[in-house]
Amino acid sequence: MYSLRLAPLLLSCSLVHAVPVDWNAVARQDMQFAIDTIRSSHAGAVSGQVDVVAALDDGGRAGLAEANTVKNERDYRRAMLHFISGFGDPHTAVNVGLAIAAWTGIVIDRTDGQFRVVWSEPGWPHPLPPRGAIVDSCDGVWIGTWLKTRVAPFINLSGEYAASASEAAWQSMYDNGLGWAPQACTFTIAAGKTRSYPLPLRAVADGIGAGRIAQVRALYQAKARPVGLYALAPGMHWVGMPDFNGSTSGPAYEALYPQLAALKTAQWVVFDLRGNGGGDSTWGNRALQALYGRAYGERLGEAASYEKRLIANQATIGVYQRYVSLPEFAASKNDMEATVRTLQQAVARGDKMARESGSTREAAAALMDQLRQRPGGPRIAAVIDRRCFSSCMNFLQQVSAIGDTVVLGEATNGYSPYGEIDAIKLPSGLGTLRLPTAIYTAFQATRAPFVPDLPYAGNLADDTALMAWVATRLAALAPGARQ
Repeated sequence: MYSLRLAPLLLSCSLVHAVPVDWNAVARQDMQFAIDTIRSSHAGAVSGQVDVVAALDDGGRAGLAEANTVKNERDYRRAMLHFISGFGDPHTAVNVGLAIAAWTGIVIDRTDGQFRVVWSEPGWPHPLPPRGAIVDSCDGVWIGTWLKTRVAPFINLSGEYAASASEAAWQSMYDNGLGWAPQACTFTIAAGKTRSYPLPLRAVADGIGAGRIAQVRALYQAKARPVGLYALAPGMHWVGMPDFNGSTSGPAYEALYPQLAALKTAQWVVFDLRGNGGGDSTWGNRALQALYGRAYGERLGEAASYEKRLIANQATIGVYQRYVSLPEFAASKNDMEATVRTLQQAVARGDKMARESGSTREAAAALMDQLRQRPGGPRIAAVIDRRCFSSCMNFLQQVSAIGDTVVLGEATNGYSPYGEIDAIKLPSGLGTLRLPTAIYTAFQATRAPFVPDLPYAGNLADDTALMAWVATRLAALAPGARQ
């Protein structure tokens, strides 16, 4: 079974308006359209999933009320993002032209239960708190409260996840047109010593450069090594899987599979899934087929979810016809063409949902029991982080079906059972609604994070330290032990 659960991207665009815009009318129109479209075109809403239906009922009322108060473009963007963030699932998104326009010069993150400065830009034209300083408050309120009220309502990441407060802290130091960066914060910079620092924003166009911001973010936001096979330790091999995007990584994956097939006597193969936001999980499953043979590998693919259903309408058929035409999904072309036929038959019958594949929960449980014992070959470990999402989670379900797989790293955000994203333009033309047309039923509960067997307390973006730690922990494990 393939999975195309791509996480939506926030796109940047430049909007030029020849005539004054009635932002209140635009907001009311687009908000009502978004509510109605989610109700009819989101796989979770059509199939009655509580995480979507409840968020739509509550958020729709609040969203229309907020839309009625919109006076300008910033209000419009805030209202649309506030509404969509209530779903807490990046598979459900609205792109309204956000882009980082300015920076305070520092980055804060939540570590050891406190919010700390993890980066302070050298040579900044204004004094900045030093790295390691603890953030006490911003604009007169405790930093946790400030983030919850000023930033979190616009981040499409549910508040129950361990990484949510950290993500809000990261975002807060940048301006992206939503007006959420603080004017000043107070920091504890030494034992018993505090200091308040103004944090005037410096425009990206004012000499910083988007490239510099990307460099700083890369110091702390983990990304797997490029697709390929790397030596870790004697008998241990590291496999980079930063994405499942065939358009960028397809040739590297094709070169990888024969290398994996040759690892008959290896002790460990470690799949590096840091930052893997999704794509076509077939690229990952083929790695398992290379290690363990096609029959067992394909059955592992069935372990990720035991039923897949899609909205049966012309829009979903169009999504799949578009996928069929893309070279990055060539490995799944035959399956997708079969899906198009299934959808066409369901539409002809008048069905609301089409069942593409699957079995009963009982049969799936029996399959899981059969898969626990791998047919020889190396043991698997997987390194995950909060940005392992969508088809990355699908692949993690596959490798976790093997009884002695070990998962390391940090907890992901919650499992999203949705996929196959359709892009729908808002009536105003000022943005795009992105909605999943498919739902995957799995043993993993909706919104439940994947939790590592062995948590890593260090900086997951530091390859050298992380890889050394992984090698040490795996070497210390007894045969068959998960931790």
